[in-house]
Amino acid sequence: MTNQSTLPFSWRIRRGFWNRLAVVKFRGNKPVHIPLPSDPGRALTGVPMAEAYRGIPLRAIPVGDHVPEDENSAFKRGFIRAQIGLYSVFPPMQAGLPPISEDAQQALDEAYTPAHRTLFPAPLMPDEYAGEDRPDLGELALESPFACYLQHTPEQGLHWDLSHLGGYAHHPGLQNLGSSVFFEHVLAERRVRAVRIDCALGSVTPEDPSWRAAVRLALCAANNDITLVRHQNWVHLAAGSALGIATRNRFSKDHPLKRLLWPHMFGTQYSNEVSTMAQMARGGDFETVFSFAYEGLCRLMEGTFQDYRITVLDPRRDWTQRGLDALAVASPVQDNLVELFDVLHAHARRYVAAYYASDSAIESDAEVRDWLSELDSLIPNGIAGITDGRTTREAVSRLIGAFIYMAAVQHDALGTGLWNYQMWVHKAPVRVYLDGQREPRDVYQRLVNMNYILNVHRKQLLDDFSYLALDERGAELFRQFRRELQELQGKMEQEPFAAWRTYPNVLEANINA
Repeated sequence: MTNQSTLPFSWRIRRGFWNRLAVVKFRGNKPVHIPLPSDPGRALTGVPMAEAYRGIPLRAIPVGDHVPEDENSAFKRGFIRAQIGLYSVFPPMQAGLPPISEDAQQALDEAYTPAHRTLFPAPLMPDEYAGEDRPDLGELALESPFACYLQHTPEQGLHWDLSHLGGYAHHPGLQNLGSSVFFEHVLAERRVRAVRIDCALGSVTPEDPSWRAAVRLALCAANNDITLVRHQNWVHLAAGSALGIATRNRFSKDHPLKRLLWPHMFGTQYSNEVSTMAQMARGGDFETVFSFAYEGLCRLMEGTFQDYRITVLDPRRDWTQRGLDALAVASPVQDNLVELFDVLHAHARRYVAAYYASDSAIESDAEVRDWLSELDSLIPNGIAGITDGRTTREAVSRLIGAFIYMAAVQHDALGTGLWNYQMWVHKAPVRVYLDGQREPRDVYQRLVNMNYILNVHRKQLLDDFSYLALDERGAELFRQFRRELQELQGKMEQEPFAAWRTYPNVLEANINA
């Protein structure tokens, strides 16, 4: 292991301070009790982020204009503001540090200290990374968090399209991340194989000496996109923020659908504010960890916000939209997500059926119509991809199931689920340098601490939410939902562990800190 005493003393002090701060934040974060809904009060209005979040210059992304009183924590907001202030006074970054060790385990052991490990276990290297000849992009396309990128079109066949990342300014000395990976279908083996990567290195095939470098560049692109675009921009801002605003604005406190949705959206406005400010401020996590310079990062977020499609919240519809229906492959990640979605959808369907005897009953509910209308106006490209433009019991149930899936499953798969994948930057980097160097120590240390904080303890999906119900009928439906999740957990535990699998007992009820 590297002798830490050879590193600059200023870095050892800086690193120690920010590591201790991360550990203190982790230890101090407790799951928030979700209270009964109160009267809507002052309506939330969507305003440009630049107007709501001081210092974040994004104007093309709307957020709530205030944090509702029942979500607000003056202490936590003050803590985050103090943390942001430290970015300019005593930042976590220090120029000129040597790169991390060539040995992946040594690099992790130096960054993930015993103090970290007392509160959360160290990441495991997934099977898809183990071995000299791995990662294999064909394997990752079906068995990893990056499975969300595989698509099929008549023009390009099977591919990952990350070419849009090439249009945004990156830090000096880094490779441009615009890339596309093309696959062939190996029907006899029910898998796909990467056959070409178009990227800054050229059009590279597996026979080329630069193939492994092109694989690393493609995975760097996926690593950047999955955190910045798929997780923060789409889950938190495009869908999560809209759900929180519309549900608070359009449902009275005792509306049955507000009670159903409440555990999955409570805290959204507060959490989005503090997390966005900490990560998107100048000197924040996103600018200093990932590949994009601040101006490029801001343009990326604004440029991809309108690309959001709500069908990503329904794994079956998403699979169809990606053109994969006819693909005869083993698809374990897709199967896992469908299995989870079906439990969430069934819960929503039972609950809706309990309070609405017919389609005409739900269609005549003015609060439901107003809720759907506001969601359709707030979410980029609307909600018809799930509802088909209808206000029926099935359409509303599927939409609610999709929102619970977003808050619990998708938020985990694209966020905390990266814990076992994103730390191994030797396999899947967050930056690729033109001169071939590895990530500097300050970049890697901040990546570790950023992902560590994502794993703080939150309200669990398996908790009992029956107290939120209007009556015993609704309470029993919440309890039935919990039993079905526990049954699914037991079923999954009978199968071999896989780092890509999302388990009910790790899912959080909502996207909030």
